[in-house]
Amino acid sequence: MDNFLVSVIIPTYKRSEMLPRAIDSVLNQTYKNIQVVIVDDNNPDTDYRRTTEQRMSAYSEDSRVKYICHNKNRNGSVARNTGIKNADGEIITFLDDDDWYLSQKIEKQVDYLLSHPEFRAVYCGWIRNGKENLPFDEGDLSYNILSGDHIILTNVIMMWKKEAIDCGGWDETFMRHQEAALLLRYFRNGGIIGLVPEALVEYDMSDRSNAAENSRRNEYQTMHFLNSYTDIIQKCDFKEPGSEKKIWLHRYRGMFLSYLRSKDVKGALSFFYRYCSKMPFAFFKSLVEYSVERFRRKKHNDNK
Repeated sequence: MDNFLVSVIIPTYKRSEMLPRAIDSVLNQTYKNIQVVIVDDNNPDTDYRRTTEQRMSAYSEDSRVKYICHNKNRNGSVARNTGIKNADGEIITFLDDDDWYLSQKIEKQVDYLLSHPEFRAVYCGWIRNGKENLPFDEGDLSYNILSGDHIILTNVIMMWKKEAIDCGGWDETFMRHQEAALLLRYFRNGGIIGLVPEALVEYDMSDRSNAAENSRRNEYQTMHFLNSYTDIIQKCDFKEPGSEKKIWLHRYRGMFLSYLRSKDVKGALSFFYRYCSKMPFAFFKSLVEYSVERFRRKKHNDNK
């Protein structure tokens, strides 16, 4: 199984103190034929670049580690595409600089790809805030991702490098929904994704400095995401009539709740009148269904 080289692409930006933990979690995998591609997206002549270079010096003699520096900050999608271009492995996977892999992550996903050749990509579960998240869907998950009902995070994705290149890689215009856009491109190209139903990645939620700034920006980025993939939305609706309306309703609901969670009532009301007032019954029905499902899940988890 170790015949295939796996390249793990780690973009880093303003988090050099967390980077060694991410790198070491890859170097200590049970699967040994690995390469770590670090893409430094910090601006040159900054303390962030200098401290990252200092930390990377500890790996300068390790042939498994490749360190690449951007000539300016370009964003995570560009950094991951840089990593893909410079990866020597036939298989690639991704890791954020503040998170880490559990020791069998690569071994189990490679084993899945080799045992299921019809799947050219695979994902797994994850741990966040001490809780395991174990997804259960596989195949063409375009509708699930577009509606926001099913999340596949960057760190849990593994795919053959050829498929990543053939589908166009990461959409460099995106600041959010980056992994969703990658997978939609992959599904658009005819790909399907498999699943290892185990939590094999751990997330550190202590630093949210690279997260979206506010609800207004979230609205802009979500609308940009949906408008960029209207062809796939329409394809979903062709396969299952009514899917297009559900996708927009679910995303409207998410953006509306984002305003409420940030206590921006004025923003929430403005959003409602701009988008949801044309179908108020369907929108509020969606809100009620969402609330009921959240309550059901919480009760289920509390009873475990």
